Amino acid sequence: MTQRNNKLTALYERLSKDDELQGESNSITNQKNYLEEYAQAKGLTNIWHYTDDGFSGVTFNRPGFQKMIADVEAGLIDTICVKDMSRLGRNYLKVGYYTEILFPEKNVRFIAINNSIDSATPTDNDFTPFLNIMNEWYAKDTSKKIKAIFQSRMKSGKRCSGAIPYGYKHDPEDKNHLLVDEEAAKVVRKIYQLAIEGNGPAQIADILTKEHILIPSAYLERHEEGEVSRNHSYHDPYIWNATAVSGILDKREYMGHTILGKTICDNFKTKKRRKARPEELIIFENTHEAIIDEDTWNQAQKFRKRVTKRVANGTYKHRLSGLVYCADCGSRMTYRSPEAQKRKDGKRYDSDSSFSCSAYGNKYKECTFHFITSSALDQLVDDSIRRVARFVLTNQKEFLEQVGQLKETYSEKFLQESQREVKSAKNRIQELDTLIKNLYEGNVLGKIPDRHFNRMMKEYDDEQQELEAKVAELEQELSQNENSEDGGDRFVRLVKKYQDFEEITPRMLNEFIDKIMVHEAVGKGLNRTQRIDIYFNFIGQFAVPVSEEELEQERKSREEEEQRKAEAKRERQRIAARKCSQKRKEERARIKAAAEAGDEEAIRQYEAILDKERARRERDRASRKRSYQKQQKKAKEIEKAAQAGDPEAMKEYEKILENRKKATASTQKWRNKQKKKALEPTYQIEPEPTELEPEQELPVTASA
Repeated sequence: MTQRNNKLTALYERLSKDDELQGESNSITNQKNYLEEYAQAKGLTNIWHYTDDGFSGVTFNRPGFQKMIADVEAGLIDTICVKDMSRLGRNYLKVGYYTEILFPEKNVRFIAINNSIDSATPTDNDFTPFLNIMNEWYAKDTSKKIKAIFQSRMKSGKRCSGAIPYGYKHDPEDKNHLLVDEEAAKVVRKIYQLAIEGNGPAQIADILTKEHILIPSAYLERHEEGEVSRNHSYHDPYIWNATAVSGILDKREYMGHTILGKTICDNFKTKKRRKARPEELIIFENTHEAIIDEDTWNQAQKFRKRVTKRVANGTYKHRLSGLVYCADCGSRMTYRSPEAQKRKDGKRYDSDSSFSCSAYGNKYKECTFHFITSSALDQLVDDSIRRVARFVLTNQKEFLEQVGQLKETYSEKFLQESQREVKSAKNRIQELDTLIKNLYEGNVLGKIPDRHFNRMMKEYDDEQQELEAKVAELEQELSQNENSEDGGDRFVRLVKKYQDFEEITPRMLNEFIDKIMVHEAVGKGLNRTQRIDIYFNFIGQFAVPVSEEELEQERKSREEEEQRKAEAKRERQRIAARKCSQKRKEERARIKAAAEAGDEEAIRQYEAILDKERARRERDRASRKRSYQKQQKKAKEIEKAAQAGDPEAMKEYEKILENRKKATASTQKWRNKQKKKALEPTYQIEPEPTELEPEQELPVTASA
């Protein structure tokens, strides 16, 4: 067959690491010589080599191969020549695409020398598809053997990767054994401590960055042993990110365990790896020294689930965020920050910082507000922790007995409720699967528009993910409840750990409190009551026995608090009344001054004010008259009873006589004062004494 002079003859060579084991005959140099000799013998000119050294035939993302295909697409190649079909690739579908579709479309001649394949003579190529299948089978078989070797090594506890967790270093005497690197281990312990204190991965990363701590890959490169990191893609060796922190918090190796087989490749063609499921992991416990204990690791995982999303200004967070739940619907309660209340006057109130049910107002859930101020909840939680800790330290034996009794009752109740919740959640997941299937079919048939399909699919998917996470959490709690040691002893150790505390830190709060359940409030105002259930770690809900003295003290404290609130309310009312009175006086003085200056409008306004004051004075006089008549009538009745010898009436009558003397003296004093003021013209004459409130403005008259 004659070759077109202006096009190339592509000689393609490929060698993988597996092929190197088969001997020198498959080397790149031998392939080049072999192909060049064949090309010269067949009269093929314009030779150009395309080479891939160290690349598997399963993947086609090879630089040399991709360059050759690009030249084929550009029409630069006339003939492609390979030693055998396996050099082109070991995926029969893709090899078939190139040899059966692409090359014929581009009018490219393909030759596989050892397989006697030449597209110039199609009748001799009937066996080619079977060769491609056999080549792929060879790659698949090799992949299985290699995977079996790795599985065998891992099941015997041997590492198949040189990578080790940050905080450890290789043992010079045994490469499969790890030693603690104290310098890096301090950072690991700090990360777990910050997580237990309620910080999320992003917040921990910010703290480590501010403290100028080297990131793991930079630390490895600068280590005294001079090891080189496989990942040098960082821009700054001191800037941490949330991904790195999350990776450290996920590793169970820090408890002293060896975890193997964490990723799995299901398809040897794609080479994509997935995260192994828990049952697929190969775990060897206590194989090296632990950096953190098991309790610390479990607490860190538990508190990570409570961390709320960080907002732009970083202010919408409370130390109880993630611990407070609605007692009716089980949803996590949302914290409302004072910073979210943007009032024009800048005022803030105690109710601005509060928790409320996140399901309230949700069209997919039905629940009430469940409002509670954060200050009230803070005080209640702090008092509960102190009371329980004090009781444990003074009555440890009695505490353990009560916890033992509660555990028997609670375990059975918890088991039943958890199993019921798991069953309900799984049933709902199955319902959602059916709904999603029907939704998909409706969209395919054109009954449901794409816009509605995407929205509903997202809603169903979000709900399903939430339910799956809930099922996993409940099943884990059930497992921990079955295998856990006595919670009473663990709680006693926790209390003794912090027995001299004065302030309850965020870490203490997270270690003591498991969750807080808030019920809907009952009543209003001073009669408003609300039930709060506090669940402690290890022991659940525990009520400290209360003595009569404590009950009495609590009653007095409650009464004092109610009195304080009532007095504060009255004081606010008095202040408001004084402000209002002062404002009226100032306005009246302004109108009066304008009236004296001759302003006609002010004169009319001032006369109107005087008319109102006269009318009010008349009403007051009429009211006083009625009151006086009523008092006189009652006084006569008391006088008659006193004259009849009634001792109670005689006491009342003495009080009446005393009040009359005081009233007569007060009236005479007022009259004398008015006589003195009457000697000079004035616009303001004080009225007769009335029973007005102290804050109420006195009536004013004008006279000459």
